[in-house]
Formats: sequence, structure tokens, C-alpha cells
Amino acid sequence: MKAVHVLAAVVLVLLLIGQVRAGGRAEFNAQGFFLWIRVGRFQIQILPMKPKPKKKPSPPKKPKKPKKEKPPTPLPEKVGGALEYAQALLPVGLEAAKGMWRGLRVDDLELELTAGSPDPADAAMLYGRANAALGALWTPLTRAFHVKDGRARVRLDFDAPGVTVYGTAALSIKIGTAVWIGLRAGVKALMGILAARRRLKIKRRQRKAA
Repeated sequence: MKAVHVLAAVVLVLLLIGQVRAGGRAEFNAQGFFLWIRVGRFQIQILPMKPKPKKKPSPPKKPKKPKKEKPPTPLPEKVGGALEYAQALLPVGLEAAKGMWRGLRVDDLELELTAGSPDPADAAMLYGRANAALGALWTPLTRAFHVKDGRARVRLDFDAPGVTVYGTAALSIKIGTAVWIGLRAGVKALMGILAARRRLKIKRRQRKAA
């Protein structure tokens, strides 16, 4: 009975881990572009990267003696090997990509355009253009992705230098979904590779017999 309880606890933990969402968050503002990767509530910033400390210059190395060039080794003759493997793996990769795309969710999407000019007439013209541009951006994004929380707006600021853009987006997918798609694609890829290898062996035998 203890083994059953342990197995049930392990399965429960795996199911709970599978429900955790992992992904990334991006933000574009006046300071530049920022990117984070996150798992659950934890996130790590990867862009912009922190500058690495400068290393002390190493002493010059002694010049190595030039090595004698070896003649190139002839490549083994292949009968459509690369094409066979590509035909086997491409459908698997496309299916996995579609599965990832369906499982991907935009948890937070925000676009803000600020239009402004010291001249009220110019500011009003920029405000209208910004609204039209925001509509052209927002509609394709919300159609392409499953957006959980989305906000889009245009602000009018007479002190702003023209039109400025602020955007942030957080995308995620369940760990369990990603693992399942990866395992399924891995099994199919392995089966495809083995099948392609068998076909190549048959072709080589037929070529030798001819």
C-alpha cells in the first residue's frame, strides 16, 4: 500500500507541475527593449544583458608551429539520405509547432500610443493617426493569439515629441502541454528516422545488386 501511496503522490506532483505556466515577458518603452523569461511567479531578465567585467589582458602566447595539412577525407556516398530524413522529420516539426502555437496564451498585452505637439491642430492630427495605427496593430494581434487580458489606448500629451509607443506582452504555455507535445514529437521523430534508415538500407542494397 505504501508503494501505491508514493506513486499517487508522485503523479499528483507531476500533474500540479504540469499546470504551471512558463514563458516570457517583453516590454518596449522609451528606455529600450526588455525581455524576461518566467516560470510561475519567478522571472529572470535576459535583455538588456548586464555588461561583463573586463578581463585583464593575458600575456602573449608563443606562436605555434604550423601543422601539416592533411588531404581531405572523401565523404561516404549517400543515396538521398538528407532528403529521406527531411521528409520524415518535417511533418513532425510542423505538427509540434502547431501544437505549441495552440497551447500558447497571451496573459497580458498592452499597447499605448502617446500623440502630442505644442500646436493643438498638429496634436489633433497626430491623435487621429495614432488611433488608426493602433486599430491596425491591435486587431491582427488579438485575432492571432488567445489574449487573456488586453488593453489598448491612445493618450494626448501636448508636451510629447510626436508619437511615442509603449508596449508590453507576456506569453506562456503550460509545462505539461509543452512536455506532452515534446514527448509525442520525439517518439514520432524517432519512428520516422528509423523508417527512413530502413528505406536507405533497401536503396543501397538495390544499388549494389544493380
